[in-house]
Amino acid sequence: MLTQYKISHPTHLLLWCCCFMFLSCSRDKEAIVQEKVAERLTAFIEKEVAECRETLLQTAESTVDSLLLLEAQNALNDSLARLRPGRPFQPAAIPPIDSLSVQPILNGIRPASKTGGG
Repeated sequence: MLTQYKISHPTHLLLWCCCFMFLSCSRDKEAIVQEKVAERLTAFIEKEVAECRETLLQTAESTVDSLLLLEAQNALNDSLARLRPGRPFQPAAIPPIDSLSVQPILNGIRPASKTGGG
């Protein structure tokens, strides 16, 4: 194909070289762009996987913590402290035996005065 054209002038040779370089550079640029896109895509996927793993671990940690707390509380409720009897009820007030009011026994009797001279 190149043999049909006579490349006698150096300008034609320079023009053909520029065309080949342009075509080869565009292919290189496309490959570089594809490589950069692939790098960014893998970085994005790694970042998303790391974030998903972190949220999954946090959820699992909170679930495990709540289960451990519940087991500990159940263990305390099932221990011997639960078998200890409760406080007894306060006994009822004892009613007084005698319902009369208190008065002196010898109310109207006065002792005799002693007069003696000694």
